[in-house]
Amino acid sequence: MKLERTMSKGFKDKGSENVIKWEVQTVSDGQEVKLSFLSKNSSYRQGIWLKTDKGIDVMGQTFASIELWEDTAPKEIILKCFTDNGVINFYNIWDEGGGKKSQSYSSGMVAVQKDQEVIYACNDVGFETDFDKLVFSLEKL
Repeated sequence: MKLERTMSKGFKDKGSENVIKWEVQTVSDGQEVKLSFLSKNSSYRQGIWLKTDKGIDVMGQTFASIELWEDTAPKEIILKCFTDNGVINFYNIWDEGGGKKSQSYSSGMVAVQKDQEVIYACNDVGFETDFDKLVFSLEKL
C-alpha cells in the first residue's frame, strides 16, 4: 500500500501535472469519511477502489479493500477507516463490459478542495477529456 499520492505519468508527458493516478489521504484510526457520488458522464460503469491497512467498515461490514460502483452503491455512504499507518488509498475504476479496469496510462483524477470536502473528477481512458466520467467527493467527518 502506498503512503503518498502518485501522479499520472501519461498526463504529465502531455503537459498536465495535476492528474492523480493513485490518491492517498490521511485519516486517523476509527475516522469516518463520507463518500458522495456527484455525477457520471460515461457509458461505462464507474466506481472507486479504496483500501486502508486495517480495513474499511461499510454499513456494518469490514473489508480489507472495497470497490464502490456508482450504479449500485448509495449516492452517499459513510466509511469507517481502520489504520495503523494513517492513510486511505483510492483510485477510480471502470468496467467497459469485460470486467473491472483501472490505472490505465490515461486514467486519473483531478482534485479540488471545496470547504471540508475534496471533489475528484475522473477520467477512464483517452487524453481528450473533461474529467467528467465520474465525479465524487470525499469529506472527513
